[in-house]
Amino acid sequence: MPLRDDAPIGAPCWVDLFTSDPERAQAFYNELFGWTCETAGPEYGGYFNFSKDGVQVAGGMRNDEAGTPDHWSVYLASANAEATVESASSRGSTVIVPAMPVGELGSMAVVTDPAGDAIGIWQPGLHKGFGVFGEPGTPSWFELHTAFADPEQWLAWSWSHGGRARWEAITGSDRDRAEAAVAERLDRCRGPDGVIRFRQWIRFTLADRG
Repeated sequence: MPLRDDAPIGAPCWVDLFTSDPERAQAFYNELFGWTCETAGPEYGGYFNFSKDGVQVAGGMRNDEAGTPDHWSVYLASANAEATVESASSRGSTVIVPAMPVGELGSMAVVTDPAGDAIGIWQPGLHKGFGVFGEPGTPSWFELHTAFADPEQWLAWSWSHGGRARWEAITGSDRDRAEAAVAERLDRCRGPDGVIRFRQWIRFTLADRG
């Protein structure tokens, strides 16, 4: 299993689950991926960490907010969370959670892009993020589906198995294929009222059981 000490700046480095039923979620992911779970301690407000074969791969926290659906969040690595928030704000971002220290683990923030998509920011301290990726039971691919895009370019944000963050522009003859694929995926996020709730997608690799 290839381990990772840290993430390139701007790359996905952590994911966590906001769930109204932590016990059920922990049991589900244990059965699905073989994840184990441990609490981070009372000083972290009930936060817990998932591990795969002893390596941390994701986090989680109880959702006590009425009207807020359960969801996964993605955090991007930053060398300076406060500076990243300031830069995002100057470009039209809304600050949901300002940069704040999380003990000695690091600093976090949450902002939005101009379309309202939430983006987590993580400045590593002792906690560097998920320690493995692209292996069975670990994060392997990330996408953002957004209404804020150049009509001539469909941007797909991905995390490659080779360990480099990259941007891909889908243009020309591939656009119709990309548009159809995005529309089909977004339909899965549409609630009974027709409103699309989530636009971030996280993929976890599964072992080949064939």
